[in-house]
Amino acid sequence: MKQLLLLLVPHKWRFFGAIFALLIAAVFTAAMTATTKPLLENILTESPQTVKEHPSRGDQLFAYQDKLMSRFKVWLDDVGLDMGKLSVDGKLDLNNPLPWSMLVLILFLGQAIADFWGTFTMGRIGIGVVVHLRQSLMDKVMRLPLTAFRQYHTGELLSRINNDVSRVQVAISVKMGELFKEGATALAALVFLFVLSWQLSMTLFILVPLVAGPIFVLSRKIRKNAQRSQVYLGNMSSHLKEVLVGMRIVKAFGKEAFESNRLQEANQRFYKYALRELRSIALTMPVIGFVGILIIVGFISLGSFLIQTTQMTNGDFMVFVLFVYQLYQPIKRIARANSEIQQAVGVLPRIDEILNLPNEEPDPALPKRPPQYPNIDCLAFENVGFAYDESEQVLSDINFEVRRGQVVALVGPSGGGKSTLVNLLPRFFEISSGSISIDGVEIRQMAKNELRTMIGIVTQDTILFNDTVHNNIAYGLGSVPREAVEKAAEQANALDFVQNFPEGFDTRIGEAGARLSGGQKQRLSIARAILKNAPILILDEATSALDTESERMVQTALENLMQNKTAIVIAHRLSTIRKADLILFLDKGKIVERGNHETLMAHGKSYKRWVAMQEGGADVDEHDGLR
Repeated sequence: MKQLLLLLVPHKWRFFGAIFALLIAAVFTAAMTATTKPLLENILTESPQTVKEHPSRGDQLFAYQDKLMSRFKVWLDDVGLDMGKLSVDGKLDLNNPLPWSMLVLILFLGQAIADFWGTFTMGRIGIGVVVHLRQSLMDKVMRLPLTAFRQYHTGELLSRINNDVSRVQVAISVKMGELFKEGATALAALVFLFVLSWQLSMTLFILVPLVAGPIFVLSRKIRKNAQRSQVYLGNMSSHLKEVLVGMRIVKAFGKEAFESNRLQEANQRFYKYALRELRSIALTMPVIGFVGILIIVGFISLGSFLIQTTQMTNGDFMVFVLFVYQLYQPIKRIARANSEIQQAVGVLPRIDEILNLPNEEPDPALPKRPPQYPNIDCLAFENVGFAYDESEQVLSDINFEVRRGQVVALVGPSGGGKSTLVNLLPRFFEISSGSISIDGVEIRQMAKNELRTMIGIVTQDTILFNDTVHNNIAYGLGSVPREAVEKAAEQANALDFVQNFPEGFDTRIGEAGARLSGGQKQRLSIARAILKNAPILILDEATSALDTESERMVQTALENLMQNKTAIVIAHRLSTIRKADLILFLDKGKIVERGNHETLMAHGKSYKRWVAMQEGGADVDEHDGLR
């Protein structure tokens, strides 16, 4: 609960204002109930002698009536009504309902206005908190190192950002205001109850633990099961996303039933804990209802005794019953609100877990630039090592140097560390040992934004956004002239198919480029790298999705682009790496062979075998996992 209240600190004045308005609404609600006392006394006519000899606490409480009505008379005179026609001997004439109705109407309007303002303000606070919380989570995700995404799957992060935060919104916008409002209503009713009959009210206090006990126990169960159900919901969301993204493969291998069963298993685990949570919530109201019936039965019995012994009038008892109902209903609503608040409290640790993850390593206080920034002469890896954790060493003793205009090709078995190596250069991962430098400046001494500005990337898994072709090619570069975008598309052999779209470069390509073929997506990704014109290029399987003719044209464009630039290429095909100035063969995180194509063909073993498989038309991955 403390965590939930801390979210309200930036909105504390609005929160206090909302609570004050809801308290006023609760007072008006109690006042409306109190005004029924004289009417009930008039309906349930008693012996004047009995009332005179045994004045009730209710009579003492409502002795303000004459004073109130005298002020009410002045107000009615001001608005032109003859109070004399509405009263008898200066007192309220209950046979004439007009002034009484006007009083009730005024109280109702006051209650309605206060209730609206308090409810609206709490809703506004809840929306504000959730918008801020969701934005904080998104900003946090943007600042996380890529290693964090090995631990948290996409579906799980989406579950926390959407589902968990939505529960917090309901708790703050609706249930917290309801908690205070109904609490104030119950408190006001309790005060009136003590004034009317301390004996009956003490009976109520004795029975309160019967209500509070089950609520406390059930609240703990709700909170615990809410945490577990959200964990499994996140896992299910992650699995579902994988299936949807890979639906073509699922269908190609006829694994629809298999994946459906896997989803059903995940869904059942979620169902198990969601059902436990629901059971605790569903039990709350019947338990409170049963205890409430016991209380009512006790009240009726004791109340009958007090009336028979003339310690209480019929009117007092009827008003007391109304206040008991007014107390009982808020308690039920408080229990229901508490259930949903506990659900929100249960998911807050999951949100805090993400917010408390370490960010990417910060930039140095005084970042450096290479002498010829943004151009470079030399990129060097010296004794570089990397491990995800102490037990998982991925790279070790990586040493090589590449100069402007040179191309380094990385080949080797799957899992050998090629993709990890290129991810170290833009500092997606932080090296564990050694150094990477550009013209003598260690990359950790540079600002990350400036470092990444120097690097163009074409990934194996093409990343495009649900935007126009123009905006995807110009992504991250601000306002770019259409002519420059068209030229980049032409160099990447993408201009023809883009111009065939009905809206050309203004065509929206769908989520992850869903409206494009694999080759088209790859060429747009290459066009984006060409347009960026960065001095360092990382080409991860850059032409793997293209047909022979498209690859030839794009390869020519890339060769022109790579002139006087530094390039690191990961590729299957010899056509991509044959002309590389340096080829590094990686196996188990180490460079086992190095040289150009001719040298490695003459003296290399692993590389020579790799080439043989390429020329034989075999997929390298089919032979002992080589790439």
